[in-house]
Amino acid sequence: LKFPTVFVVTADMCVATQLSGMSSVEPAAAAELHSQFVALAHLRVHAHQESDFSLLGRFCALAGFSERHIDEDGIKLMLKSLRMLRLCDFASDELRVMLGHAVVYARSTLAACGSRMSSCEASYTAVLLIYLAHCYTQDETCPMRIWHQHLFRAYCTAKDLDAVVMKLMSFQRYVLRVGIAELDELMLQLQDTPRLVTGVPHRFPSKPEACVSRCAPQRRATRSTRIHGWMRD
Repeated sequence: LKFPTVFVVTADMCVATQLSGMSSVEPAAAAELHSQFVALAHLRVHAHQESDFSLLGRFCALAGFSERHIDEDGIKLMLKSLRMLRLCDFASDELRVMLGHAVVYARSTLAACGSRMSSCEASYTAVLLIYLAHCYTQDETCPMRIWHQHLFRAYCTAKDLDAVVMKLMSFQRYVLRVGIAELDELMLQLQDTPRLVTGVPHRFPSKPEACVSRCAPQRRATRSTRIHGWMRD
């Protein structure tokens, strides 16, 4: 007996869901925005792309940040980090993969020391967890010195930042891998409109077909050029 198979498309992979006696399935609902993002909706003007504000709002809600952890300055900082990644030519699907991993890292971190975090510490911690996810999931990364130069310079020294990275990794027991099932669910909750597609392979290439023609040296050169001018935009 064969059951129809429906594939739920995420960023770089899709999950096969076996359906018995059903011809369709409801997509997983996107997560609600964090209450502080709803209250401070006027900060959307600071987003590089309009969708970035909602993406971060869902990230903070899924991660479990409390209202006292999120304030206006923190939202601006997180939006600034996504703007930097956008200008480094990272696509929306790549950002969702990073934030999906960062949600898992944030949950462990908040369980360990969230009750002692101020809003300032929480926002910088969120950005640093995005950095960890960025390094783990991407083959071409924006180096730590750039993150420090544009996001952390006013907060701590590069040496202190390295120490904090190791501390955050210890909360993950130095394991940054996230299970496929958990990541698939987070990816669906992070995106605006989950898509259901039938009759497609279980795995996709890591880059869309339209990106294949861009060789790695060209992408690195583009990112290198943009990263030095992004603050002036």
